[in-house]
Amino acid sequence: MTDQLISMDPRKEQQKAEFMEHLYRCSGRKNGLYTNLWKEFCMGEAGPYCRDLYFERKQAMLDYLNQHDLAPDQ
Repeated sequence: MTDQLISMDPRKEQQKAEFMEHLYRCSGRKNGLYTNLWKEFCMGEAGPYCRDLYFERKQAMLDYLNQHDLAPDQ
């Protein structure tokens, strides 16, 4: 247990606590339960955002390659 405490980064731990509090406030909950907050955030906010970002970046890459005649033959 002592090794675990020594290896902790206090700044990261504070950031984690602040983000969990942010998730709780944004969830609209009033019951004091933090259960599944991270999962709800990932599925409802971060997941869809990351999925859309992936396809935007993929399209940007294809557009660049096509613009410079570097696109692979399909």
